[in-house]
Amino acid sequence: MAARSALRSPALKVATRALAYETAACGPASFARVSEHGDPDSANRLVHGDNLDAMRWLAQRGFAGKVRCAYLDPPFNTGRTFAEYDDAATHGEWIATMRPRLEALRALLSHDGALFAEIDDTMLGPLLVLLDEVMGADNRVSTITVVRSASTGHKAINAGPVNVADYVLVYARERARWRPNPLVKPRGSYDAAYSTFVANVDAPCEAWVYTPLKAHAARVLGYGSAREARVTLGARFDATCATFAIDHARNVVRFAQPRLDAVSREARAWIARSKREPDATLRLARPGFKDMILHGGNRVLSLADKVRGGAIVEPLTNVWSDVPFQGIAREGGVVFPRNKKPERLVERVLEMSTDEGDWVLDPFLGSGTTCAVAHKMRRRWIGIERGDQLDTMCVPRLARVVDGVDAGGVTRAQAWTGGGGFGVWR
Repeated sequence: MAARSALRSPALKVATRALAYETAACGPASFARVSEHGDPDSANRLVHGDNLDAMRWLAQRGFAGKVRCAYLDPPFNTGRTFAEYDDAATHGEWIATMRPRLEALRALLSHDGALFAEIDDTMLGPLLVLLDEVMGADNRVSTITVVRSASTGHKAINAGPVNVADYVLVYARERARWRPNPLVKPRGSYDAAYSTFVANVDAPCEAWVYTPLKAHAARVLGYGSAREARVTLGARFDATCATFAIDHARNVVRFAQPRLDAVSREARAWIARSKREPDATLRLARPGFKDMILHGGNRVLSLADKVRGGAIVEPLTNVWSDVPFQGIAREGGVVFPRNKKPERLVERVLEMSTDEGDWVLDPFLGSGTTCAVAHKMRRRWIGIERGDQLDTMCVPRLARVVDGVDAGGVTRAQAWTGGGGFGVWR
């Protein structure tokens, strides 16, 4: 993954590009285990060869329907030639190459598995159409925008919009059976809507007494009123109130207008009753769901539901602007300056789509990022690479992970200290 890998050997000349792009396995390919590192019984494998051949071979070897997550970073078709691979093809060549590979990959996915394909806007449209056809448009889950750079430096002189994003197309094998792990991220600032304090929150909600958060915080801080505290503390008062709210999150609430079309008939009746009794606080018990607390026709929401580890968090959206791409050129101990993906990006994908022990596949392995992250996260993995970087980058990188000497990337976040192993197949 992590780097856009070669669909053909970089030694081939551009004049023979069409032949290379159309290459497909004419018969069943066979791969043999030639070496290993670490645990000799490990099922993890690096496969050196054409990824179409390799995926068809994997299906024959019992991996059909086993892969929980496939991450692929295919050629972006930039029209450029890099030291590691040629990234120039016609649209027709690119599509003819990708279609059978996506079909072979789909056969490896488990029924509750998913595919994450990263691309830029050059081939975004063709790839989306291909995936709609191969995976089924009804199984499309999301299009995630990954902000990888800023509009600074030489980019700032562009006449048109500055290209700073990649896109990750997410498809489930069967959307009805896909159960992603819910993820959150830190909120950039305090949510001012949480502006009410309930001092007696441990009492039955029918007895709750509501006071303005800032007035209560000011009194606790020794001021006569919020206005007095603001005069003394100035702009620091808002930050002080935010800290106070997070520290007392169970006591802090907000009022939110419920969506009538998103709740049951019984809930709508209780909402109507709450409007008729605006001074009362009502609790609707909902077996299997969080109780609905109502006041004045509004839902009463607790700040505690949004605080994790002393910070306010919010659900992950389909815009990822918090994964830094800068400073990763040497991540993993391999130098792949232009096309490597951050370990934190792959970590997020695997956190969302897999659990420990699940199989992860990257058919365009590049510098080995996907397998390195999967190993640190205690997933089983398969990486396929056709180019020479399997030996020059992937094997050494994975060996350092196994040996516990790769201290970069997500090592600390995953508390990884080494272990396991992998085999190399050719």
